[in-house]
Amino acid sequence: MKKIKILILMIGIFLLIPILALIYAHYEFYDLQIKRYEIVSADIPKDFDGKRVLFVSDFQFDTDKKFNEKMMKKVVNRINSEKKDIIVLGGDYTNTVKFIPRFYEEIKKMEIPKYGVYSVLGNHDYWSSADEHVENLKKLGYNVLINENIGVKIGNEKIFISGVDDYWNEKIGSDAEKALNGIKKEDFNIFVSHNPDYFEDMTQEQKNLMDIGLAGHTHAGQITFFGQILIAPLKYKDKYGYGMKNYDGHKFYITSGVGGPVKGMFIRFFAKPEIVVFTLRRSNNFLIK
Repeated sequence: MKKIKILILMIGIFLLIPILALIYAHYEFYDLQIKRYEIVSADIPKDFDGKRVLFVSDFQFDTDKKFNEKMMKKVVNRINSEKKDIIVLGGDYTNTVKFIPRFYEEIKKMEIPKYGVYSVLGNHDYWSSADEHVENLKKLGYNVLINENIGVKIGNEKIFISGVDDYWNEKIGSDAEKALNGIKKEDFNIFVSHNPDYFEDMTQEQKNLMDIGLAGHTHAGQITFFGQILIAPLKYKDKYGYGMKNYDGHKFYITSGVGGPVKGMFIRFFAKPEIVVFTLRRSNNFLIK
């Protein structure tokens, strides 16, 4: 009898652990974080000293059957509550075509900061409808960067935001040469690629023309082994899985993004969603803190 009780207890514990993990994973999906960094560089013009760049990626609040309006509203409200001068969107807005209108009905409530919104496309945008996304983004007044750059001006000074097409898009694809056209080494340039694997394809000369590279795509692994990324849609997941990176003097930040379902469930496990705010600081030394 005692052995049977012990066996029942062990089975109960064995069943309870995944249930508790699933409950926590559901909670974590909604535990939105705000990460803050300072980017310090002599390339930052005086008029941009103290300006804030907000970066958010990988919304994907839809499945085949439902749209997560609760989290979408939470993200938009948090973005609106943050002080920012520029917004950069890292792609992957929806998973499906049918929820594209719902996404844009909510994202239009996001306040456009003084110096604009700049966006790139992700693989899921092509898997749903890239043309529809581009049309909607432009209707909202956002700048869509497909292998191109835009100078953001304050007075007579400017910085650049450059963006490449999605790395997995075989029709166009990422082209840093086009995206960096006209940018000089002394210019301050934020380079955006939805997929961080593309950083490995860039030449050193191209990397020298960006002051920081921004990417998403990975969701920080979404379901991890207590923070250790086991599976990610990357060739170089150990190198570009998540967070601030510095390789050969080149700085990259790969965000965990804010959404993404797993098997129809809105869950994350030790890969919390985040919005990232970078404050630009002018100095003779380049660093991120």
